[in-house]
Amino acid sequence: MELIRMVGMVLASFFGVRKRANHEADLANVNMMLLPFVAVALALVIGLLIVGVVELIVDGTSSVQGF
Repeated sequence: MELIRMVGMVLASFFGVRKRANHEADLANVNMMLLPFVAVALALVIGLLIVGVVELIVDGTSSVQGF
């Protein structure tokens, strides 16, 4: 359950949709040693998802002649 809470907290921080009071309450209840690892892992997952979507789009348009 703590891992899910950390994932939600990190995702909300990435996108900036968290209220300050909720953020401070979460910081008081999480394991600060694991938080950087969760943040880096989520950043990698989001980055790979973006690269994957771009690859799908580029691959679909690569058959256009003249380019």
